[in-house]
Amino acid sequence: STEKLDNGVFRTVFPSGTVILSEHMESIRSINIGFWFKQGRVHEVDTELGASHLLEHMVFKGTARRSPRELAWAVERLGGTLDAYTTHEATAYHARVPAEGLDVALDVLTDLTFYPSLRESDLRLEREVVLEEIAATEDVPAEVAFEKHARFLYDGHPYGEPIIGT
Repeated sequence: STEKLDNGVFRTVFPSGTVILSEHMESIRSINIGFWFKQGRVHEVDTELGASHLLEHMVFKGTARRSPRELAWAVERLGGTLDAYTTHEATAYHARVPAEGLDVALDVLTDLTFYPSLRESDLRLEREVVLEEIAATEDVPAEVAFEKHARFLYDGHPYGEPIIGT
């Protein structure tokens, strides 16, 4: 079913429960497309702190059909970008491409999010990358203050824990 939310903005719900939000803007010749998954820090148990963020990194290590370089190149050769981020509530994977690249962006995002290779050898390497990110964060006073503030403010709730992991 599809409902109009605003001028040019629509919400489509498929029988599977998948929700698509779309907005048509006549003057824009590019497309931003993203997949959001309800998987973030609030969905992790304490022994898995940072798993969502680590998985976000891991999917870029390749799929059954594409190497890491092929994933990036499929979008970048069109002049587009491919990226991801993790929040407390969700993990998002998104691409921005010229309008004629929608099929490629959709194919790459589907491949990336539903068919990642998830090899143990990549896990060991990516774990080190995340540990370096954590160390870099600890060197920025504003980041340290933010993390301490969140822990104090949310007092034991997952919102008070770092998304990046420990």
